[in-house]
Amino acid sequence: MMTTQDSADSVVTFPEGLPGFEASRRFLLITSPDFAPFTCVHGADPGAPSFLAIDPRRAESAYRCELPAADRARLKAAENTTLLWLALVAPREDGPTVNLRAPLVINPDTMLGLQVVAAESEYPLAAKLREM
Repeated sequence: MMTTQDSADSVVTFPEGLPGFEASRRFLLITSPDFAPFTCVHGADPGAPSFLAIDPRRAESAYRCELPAADRARLKAAENTTLLWLALVAPREDGPTVNLRAPLVINPDTMLGLQVVAAESEYPLAAKLREM
């Protein structure tokens, strides 16, 4: 998995930023057995946000990880490139939710990422995170 080192080859770049955080474009993916199955998407620059994320298939086992050709091109990903999919987790009083409609998609080969924001989707913005 990705490391926590802040070196050029461990930083994921989101060329367009993330919606609402367009100025923040560089993030580290931090994983640890202590907080598995979650991943911390940690802003690499001062004042950048950090997010908790999880593989969307942990929230919805039938989740389809499909990316249009235009988005694959933005990530410089060949058709056979295995991409990393992460859904952002939001804490709520009645339990955490997962944004399955707008996942982060990362090409580990190029360390480029984007947030796919679907205008129409069968997946909700706030799916209840089931027990792990």
